[in-house]
Amino acid sequence: MKLSRLIRLLAALCILTITVGGCMWLAHARANHGSSSKLQVVASFYPMAEFARQIGGNNIQVTQLVKPGTEPHDYDPSPQDIAAVYKANVLVYNGAGLERWADKIQSEVRSRHIVAVRASDGIQLKTADPSDIDNQSPTDPHVWMDPMLAIKEVSAIKNGLIAADPTHQATYTVNAERYTKQLQILDADFHSGLTTCQSHNIVTSHQAFGYLAAEYGLQATGIAGLSPDSEPSPEKLAQITDFVTQHHVGYIFFETLVSPKLAQTIARETQAQTIAFNPLEGLTDDEIAQGKNYISVQKDNLRALRTALHCT
Repeated sequence: MKLSRLIRLLAALCILTITVGGCMWLAHARANHGSSSKLQVVASFYPMAEFARQIGGNNIQVTQLVKPGTEPHDYDPSPQDIAAVYKANVLVYNGAGLERWADKIQSEVRSRHIVAVRASDGIQLKTADPSDIDNQSPTDPHVWMDPMLAIKEVSAIKNGLIAADPTHQATYTVNAERYTKQLQILDADFHSGLTTCQSHNIVTSHQAFGYLAAEYGLQATGIAGLSPDSEPSPEKLAQITDFVTQHHVGYIFFETLVSPKLAQTIARETQAQTIAFNPLEGLTDDEIAQGKNYISVQKDNLRALRTALHCT
């Protein structure tokens, strides 16, 4: 073979190798990042993911870090989860002391030009009960349970999506307004549904309902603290039992993602019944399969409240 022909053959092989390698890299990149036409959003847990989806619609792709059926209070992100955050365009999290891991990585998030949305910023937070010794945050993070505060979180998320993707500002604004109207209707349903109740005291598995109770004139008492994994002392259990008896509380609320044993124990001691109440910290696979979402679960919660509080 002549030298010139050999050189041409080697050059062709080189170009072919580069082309194939480049195509393989591009395919790999698309597999890792999803469709390049969609804004990549990582949300910490269910309410943040749901609000982002409602606002972003088909223009965004949402990755929810805390998987369905998992309690978010003690969630610790894996290296793969952190890597997903660093590949995203937007990080959405609640804040208020719930996702301490997210606050710790903010310098890295900023250096990568990722838009970080701490949805509870600007909301007046409730101070945590000093007796809640297992709580590491000075504030109550469960703001999403109040539909009116959920509207503020929706607004914050909308602004974050617009900052990352101003091209679709009009779409994000229209979607946020539509969802805000749904939340306003939900708020009106709570107000009208709870105005004729014989009781206003609710006892729940953990202190997740303070904001909702304050909005609708209820008094919420949690058996456990702000984290459902916290263990109440014998003195606290005795106080709860006395409270239930003295105030004729007929129902003890338990939750879908945590053990009902504490609620069942108080119910047995006081001849009360148990009833489900969902703090929307994460839907189960079954709930997702049934098509449930934030709005529908809150309507379920309203029905449970009307039953427990003997509303006409």
